[in-house]
Amino acid sequence: MERGSSCARRALVCAALLAACGRPAGTAIPVKTSGPLPPGEPQVRATAVVISRKGRVELQRGTVGRWSDAQVGDRLAPSDALRTHEGEAEVGVDGVKMRVHEASALRLKDANDRWIRAQVRGSVESDVEPGKGSVDVEVEGSDARASSQGGHFFVTADGRGVVAVAAVTGAVNLSAHGKRVEVKPGTVSRTVGGALEDASPALRRVLLSVRWPEQRATSKDTVPVSGKVEAGSRVFIQGQPIPVEPGGSFRADVPLRDGKQTVAVVAIDPMGRRKQVDTTIVRDQSTPTVRVKKKLWSR
Repeated sequence: MERGSSCARRALVCAALLAACGRPAGTAIPVKTSGPLPPGEPQVRATAVVISRKGRVELQRGTVGRWSDAQVGDRLAPSDALRTHEGEAEVGVDGVKMRVHEASALRLKDANDRWIRAQVRGSVESDVEPGKGSVDVEVEGSDARASSQGGHFFVTADGRGVVAVAAVTGAVNLSAHGKRVEVKPGTVSRTVGGALEDASPALRRVLLSVRWPEQRATSKDTVPVSGKVEAGSRVFIQGQPIPVEPGGSFRADVPLRDGKQTVAVVAIDPMGRRKQVDTTIVRDQSTPTVRVKKKLWSR
């Protein structure tokens, strides 16, 4: 009898406490998950969702799964990845959106309903609502890591030793090589040659200088194109990504088809701004290739 009375009293106390909190008995107390939880605590995770996509975008389940076409509404669990070719894709959770630009990749490392941690390659743009989310971006093949709790920023990793982080709004913390810098709106920081540079103002305009071949009519099946961009920029020629040296120089032998054609070079700087220059080249296999021997001009 006493045992039953004790149980009844405990039930009444619990009901009173819940009522005092404004919740009816039997209602679960919600768990706040507005960011990464402390180590050792149970993680309340939410998968990231593919919000939009255009062009060719592929999804991989786990690190050894087969690549297949990604669709809007697909959910990414930790270890899943997206890669783009000539297309783009956007993934997100509440308060965080990440856009994977062309010829780039993102692998989800962890997430909850307001936080994303991902490893990236190429160019990824993040948009974090202040006070509503946070993001951690790790760079593949590097110890560089960018994080923000409110802001719009770009991370560009060319795979050749240069990582650039540029803030449009808000602030981004970039760490690499044992150093940490704050990247404020309108500034860019880079890792070059094993060192992390202090943030500096972004260039006012996109830097793109192109050296075209002297002869615009040729019988050859390729032409050399070279030039200079801002360090940390990406270059595409005829839609194909071109390696950029740490100092910003690039060179490529561009394949030609028969006839008249436009060869276009596009540069995308660390702030995500684009510039395109192009020229017309004619490939005619009947056009003779003229070679001048130096000895004819020597005395």
